[in-house]
Amino acid sequence: MVPKFCRLAWRVNDMENFTSQMGELVGAQFFTPGFIAELYPDADFKVMFGEHGIEPIQPGAEGLAFGEDSGSLIEIAIDVANAEDVRAKLEGAGYKPTAISYLPVPAVNEYLFGSDFHGVPFLACTEGVNEEQIRSERPFDFLADAAPPKVACVTLVVKDADALAADLKSFHGMDFMESDPAGFARRALIGPHRVKLIEGPSALLDGVEGPLVSADIILSDVEAARARFEAAGYGVKHIRPLASGGNAYYFGPTVQGFPVTLYPTSADAEILGLEVKPS
Repeated sequence: MVPKFCRLAWRVNDMENFTSQMGELVGAQFFTPGFIAELYPDADFKVMFGEHGIEPIQPGAEGLAFGEDSGSLIEIAIDVANAEDVRAKLEGAGYKPTAISYLPVPAVNEYLFGSDFHGVPFLACTEGVNEEQIRSERPFDFLADAAPPKVACVTLVVKDADALAADLKSFHGMDFMESDPAGFARRALIGPHRVKLIEGPSALLDGVEGPLVSADIILSDVEAARARFEAAGYGVKHIRPLASGGNAYYFGPTVQGFPVTLYPTSADAEILGLEVKPS
């Protein structure tokens, strides 16, 4: 299905620490694709991937060759039917890519647009091209097909959700509908593409750097993961009881500021506002 969320890139200051802790807390496994060194042979920044949709990036001594206009959130990547079409539409509206990444195996580009686009750095990539690139080195599932744990939704706080939703519809083909803000904010919009837009104010948003409020991670055993986060010193800031059973737990910033919500696999449709099946 396109369009849909496929990964997020987060700036870290200690790659080993971040990947190790996320492995211990949620079971996320990371690797470094070989094509990174091929494309950037002289760069000293670090990039790691995983089927879970989390892409930590550690800047080198000279910073990054991309994403310098953003804060901790470097990109929200969206699979689209044709990245070239999205680029052309955005450029026609006056937005210019802040970075262009070339994928050598499928021989295509993906395009990162900066935070001048409603304060959120979105990257447009043609569906399947990242998977094709990484599968030239190792097995790699689409995020939609990967087993949990994985990022199943991203929650973004924006100034004007309606305006951003309208532009994401126009440029990326993303449809939104009203959703339960779940105590985070005044209102929320969401879609089957797994991007949730919220508007404040809310006490839960105090101190949140934004625009990423939460990487909403789906797991088979949420209570065990919750206990691990709490044991590591990350307290639950908000509990959302779920009609489909169990709870969703919002922790806010955790490892190196990475904001996290945990929710059970049984609640996926409910989180996306698609349906609710009482337990």
